[in-house]
Amino acid sequence: MSLSVIKGQDRVLDALKRSIAANRVAHAYLFEGPDGCGRRTTALALMQALFCKEPLDGGDACGNCSSCRKLASGNHPDLHLLSPLPDKRDISIEQIRELQQQLSLRPFEAKRKACLIEPAERMNEKSANALLKTLEEPPGHAIIVLLSTQADLLLSTIRSRCQHLRFSPLDDGVVADLLIQQGMDPDKARELAPLAEGSMERASTLEEESDAVRRQELLTVLSKASSRQVATIFDAAESVAGGREETLSTFNLLLSLLRDLLLIRSCGQIGIANGFLNNELTVEASRFTPAGMMEALERCLETRRAIQGNANPKLALERFLLAYDRLRKGV
Repeated sequence: MSLSVIKGQDRVLDALKRSIAANRVAHAYLFEGPDGCGRRTTALALMQALFCKEPLDGGDACGNCSSCRKLASGNHPDLHLLSPLPDKRDISIEQIRELQQQLSLRPFEAKRKACLIEPAERMNEKSANALLKTLEEPPGHAIIVLLSTQADLLLSTIRSRCQHLRFSPLDDGVVADLLIQQGMDPDKARELAPLAEGSMERASTLEEESDAVRRQELLTVLSKASSRQVATIFDAAESVAGGREETLSTFNLLLSLLRDLLLIRSCGQIGIANGFLNNELTVEASRFTPAGMMEALERCLETRRAIQGNANPKLALERFLLAYDRLRKGV
């Protein structure tokens, strides 16, 4: 991750790039802002720029050297990530002391050692005071970045010894662009972005919730397709029809549901992907023989391939649902 690809935090990035270019990077930073606004990504990009063996003009990371690759994969020996232990609420003084020991050593590969503390406000009083000693007398080769959503919960003495950079919520356009880069349908991304409140973390949660709702809707469509009523089947197809890319996405979800239906008919509920729809899937699976369910899955794959070619998405969906209806028991 390089600084140049981070979106929506131009003021922060400009400050960091100027510091790198002038070789005046602070020994400690406090990145404050809401979850999902890019604080952690920016911190790691800064560390990658400082660790890079072949930096670009302006000091950004090349992304290709061994140091960049190790940091990107999370296994660089000079990078230390500090968070509360899984069964603990706070960052303990023992963790801070271990960090101090690590920072006192010379770097293994890079010119510096770096530490990311997240969330910084989860240090208790003892661990915060211990870190303060390191900030007051920092090792010359170390850089510490604190990530916080509420910097006012930190000791004022800690805040005063860090360069404080404030991250703002992301603009809706930035959120939409990032979602599209991650593969989301553009129309869906633009619809979801305003609901994310400037947070990619919230956008991901909303996407998961939206995906779950979509799966439930599609299972309802399959149930309607088993109604033996052609008009109902066409109405069901109309309710989920869309453009080519949207319909392909629909068929990917249908394949997931059909695999679960086949599993339930063949060997019970072990290993199903849509466990939250367990009861509804069981009812739908009971309408098919295992052989009928297998053929329905094959028809779904064939239809998806046809749409990837030049088939009309809506007509292909209607034909699939009609075939699905015919494959029920007793037909």
